[in-house]
Amino acid sequence: MTASWEYRDPLEPALSKEVSSATLMQHVRAIGALERESGSPGEAQAFDYIERALKSYGVEVERREIEAYISLPQEGRLVLPDGGEIEGLTHSFSTSVDALDAEVVDVGDGRLEDMRRAAGRIALVRGLASPGRAWAAQQAGTVGQIFVLMDHLHNMIVTTIWGTPSPESAWRIPAMPCLSILGADGERLRALLARGPLRLRMKTRVRTGWMPIPHLVAELAGRRENRFVLFSGHVDSWHYGAMDNGTANATMLEVARLLSGRREALRRGIRFAFWSGHSHGRYAGSAWYADHAWRELHQRCVLHLNVDSTGARGATDYSVLHATEDAQRLAEAVVGDVTGQKSRGRRFSRAGDQSFWGAGVPSAFMSLSGLPKQDTELSRAMERLVGSAGFPWWWHTKDDTIDKIDPDVLVLDTKVYLATALRWLNAPLLPLDHGRAAQSLIAELETLQAAAGGRFDLSPVLEGARGLAERLERVAAMLVHVDPATPATKLEAINRGLMRLSRILVPLAYTSGDRFTHDLALPMPPLAGLQRARELAKLDSDSDAFKFARAALVRERNRALHALDSAASAADELLERS
Repeated sequence: MTASWEYRDPLEPALSKEVSSATLMQHVRAIGALERESGSPGEAQAFDYIERALKSYGVEVERREIEAYISLPQEGRLVLPDGGEIEGLTHSFSTSVDALDAEVVDVGDGRLEDMRRAAGRIALVRGLASPGRAWAAQQAGTVGQIFVLMDHLHNMIVTTIWGTPSPESAWRIPAMPCLSILGADGERLRALLARGPLRLRMKTRVRTGWMPIPHLVAELAGRRENRFVLFSGHVDSWHYGAMDNGTANATMLEVARLLSGRREALRRGIRFAFWSGHSHGRYAGSAWYADHAWRELHQRCVLHLNVDSTGARGATDYSVLHATEDAQRLAEAVVGDVTGQKSRGRRFSRAGDQSFWGAGVPSAFMSLSGLPKQDTELSRAMERLVGSAGFPWWWHTKDDTIDKIDPDVLVLDTKVYLATALRWLNAPLLPLDHGRAAQSLIAELETLQAAAGGRFDLSPVLEGARGLAERLERVAAMLVHVDPATPATKLEAINRGLMRLSRILVPLAYTSGDRFTHDLALPMPPLAGLQRARELAKLDSDSDAFKFARAALVRERNRALHALDSAASAADELLERS
């Protein structure tokens, strides 16, 4: 007998051979010929194409318009004292200014203490524009930001708000202009600064506001279980976006085509969700769906399978993948089986359309194949932002065109997604392995306890996590001996218990605690509420700040203990069924 994450679906070999390079490239050429800003006519045409393709495969389609808060950059430039101009690229959620006249201060890499030196002035920042840097600059009191890249200008979005703002988060909508310039232009500004103070004028034009955007979900129903895999990718893009995200849309359509021909063999259902508002609304489409389908996702969704930027020229490296800990073992197995490469699962960063952790839904993949390790400014920036360094230079640029696609890589990526979907759809036991989740929590708790020293006691939580890990080892050993021919009622009870564990552990590790809102688009460590333990050693134990932090930590300790106790109870119920 084998573990559930070692399951291979009998349909895989035949369907894998049917993945068509010609069909995939037909989709990429059709979608990649359109400029697809969120809410634009080009994007609507791409959705029309996707809808026609899905219906031609006999897949049930639901398409609607939703209202979202979208930001479309239009113009960015700098005017120098001598009247010369530098063409720049402004970003989504930058503010618009006609002529901001201010002094410039070089703040290097943009550390907070350096940003403060630029209060009341424009900060010249080395590196890629990002939400965290833009927010830090605003909090430091700068009046604008100029981000200096090297050889290419990458379109970015600089709001920290995930999805549509709420009354509680709207105050974080950026309130200052920012733009990016090329490295050579940055050196020109630094040369001017070396001679003395430098003032310049900044102009940015950004269209930000409410607009209708398309939203499409298509479904193949399962034949034996009322559960489903959510397979998603965004359609909106920067410029033509052949790689990001035309190839991913093609991958989804090809998987839909192949599975539609085998729909009678699908144990569980699959939903194909095509989002808008990813690039220009900070994941507005997926966040909307998480909000409006929360109960259904929580009760019935076994996995969120996300696809972004498949098929890039030169993307031959599969050594790193992203997945929640409970889904990592199967993801690694699939990548190894399909590509022949050994892959290592990594914790998700706070990026992509990962809008479903509050509902407790496990996730697998975001980007997949990558360029071999490279030491470039973009690679270092993307490693920090999304935990993957394999992005090509044309990412988020006007050069993301059809010539950047390798059909062979696209076919291989699509085979990985097809095999992953099949295994989650048809494995009698859901391929969830929660042992890594418990071990990850233990490691984080040990680090936090060491940081807090004797100033706060995390031993009850550590004891709970270790007890859970021991139970989960026994659950894993028990599951190996479950015969696939086990009565359906017993399989159903086990799968329900495995899903319950994910519903507890995913939010504990990947959210700040409120399962019905969206955390900010900023790095999110596991056990986010307990991270204050790291601050205690720096605080005076008699100060208000220390005592406030300690009170908050007691509450967060209770939250973690409650989750661990609930998970232990779910594990005990599974063991009772052995």
